[in-house]
Amino acid sequence: MRLSKLLAVTASLLVLAMPAFAQKRLSKEEKAKLPRIAILEFKAAPDAWHGWRFGGWGNQMGTISNQLRDLFTTEIMEKGHGKIRVIERERLQEIRDELNFQQSGEVDTSTVQKIGKLLGVKYVMTGKVTRFAYKESGISGGWGLGALVGKVTGNGLAGAVAGDMHLKKASFTGRLDIRLIEVETGEILGAWKDEDKLSDTSVKVAGTGTEVQYDEELVNKVFEPIVQRITPKLIRATGIANADSDE
Repeated sequence: MRLSKLLAVTASLLVLAMPAFAQKRLSKEEKAKLPRIAILEFKAAPDAWHGWRFGGWGNQMGTISNQLRDLFTTEIMEKGHGKIRVIERERLQEIRDELNFQQSGEVDTSTVQKIGKLLGVKYVMTGKVTRFAYKESGISGGWGLGALVGKVTGNGLAGAVAGDMHLKKASFTGRLDIRLIEVETGEILGAWKDEDKLSDTSVKVAGTGTEVQYDEELVNKVFEPIVQRITPKLIRATGIANADSDE
């Protein structure tokens, strides 16, 4: 008797603890009716690149754009709780090719509406990298330090290493400018700017180089916190779902 009561109580608790989304799965018809959003390609503002002397980061904007769109897609799907869909990047590219559309900086509302209607989406998000700055500070060895170390240690190799030593502290600042547009009305439902900073200290010794090469992980580290803060605001602006985080 006690066992049956225990099983009954356990079953009741499991039902109560079951997440709402697990209690009901949307049918294909219901999914098809969900509002959709298209994320246009990100471009960089003319003065977005500050301090980049090495690595050709400005030539990587297409790749960075795809990373940003992937980050926003993941966040929108998660924070939207399955109540909004993101149009596939490949489908958007087909429309761009069809329109022979070249996006450069700001995109006018009429063009956004045209793209949105062809895609059959309710919302279009436009984004721009308004700043991706690199700043470094630190000290270098040089001939004087190398000669001193060589004399003190009596080791010419040690002097050469010291003479080519670089102690650097680098900081990376990213800033995004995002707009959400309703396709049917052309109304800008929201506009947000946000930025974040990442600092890193590295020691480079004996000719290991000073070139800052393109790094996908670095891009994510700089921009992911920004995406995570903006997305809940974007979701709230649509009015279709509540977001998890605060303003």
